[in-house]
Amino acid sequence: ALPAYRDRGVGYALKMKQREIVLAQGIDLITWTFDPLESRNARFNFHKLGATCGVYLRNLYGAMRDKLNAGLPSDRFQVDWRISSPRVEARLRGEGAHSSASALMADGVPLVNPAVAGEPLRPPTTAVAPTAMAEEERLLVQIPSDFQSLKAADRNLALEWRLHTRALFEAAFAKGYEATDLLVEGGRSYYLLEQNQ
Repeated sequence: ALPAYRDRGVGYALKMKQREIVLAQGIDLITWTFDPLESRNARFNFHKLGATCGVYLRNLYGAMRDKLNAGLPSDRFQVDWRISSPRVEARLRGEGAHSSASALMADGVPLVNPAVAGEPLRPPTTAVAPTAMAEEERLLVQIPSDFQSLKAADRNLALEWRLHTRALFEAAFAKGYEATDLLVEGGRSYYLLEQNQ
């Protein structure tokens, strides 16, 4: 969307109309894909709409040559929006979302990839072992808050984040986790992954 038209509720209105039309057809599941490193889209899809994701698609569109995507694998999340579920209905009422990543961490939810401090943030050089993931009901995974700016400033760092988070999400989804929320706090973005959703 053009910057002048962001944050005006147009996307939300379109999704509500889509939901209305699809429910009238007796269908209760809508799916789509998006770049998992686009924090803004993730926040909208998970936190506001109540979608979930347990499917990671590697390089879905192959090599993309446009200005925004050139040189990076076109990895995508395939999200499920179960439009008649209690979860979605609660999110659409503004209920049921988690308050903050720091509150979750205080409750013992591990951050599996604390980024290396600095501007811009760098992914850690070591990943959490997939076996450790299965021991937790919930996990947090950090992603860049503004992937577009990161790509423009440092394409190699953007590729590091793509490959780092790809490994984490694929391992977590294979262990039965689903992405259920995207929390933004202190200029940082965190996915919440939960078991048995």
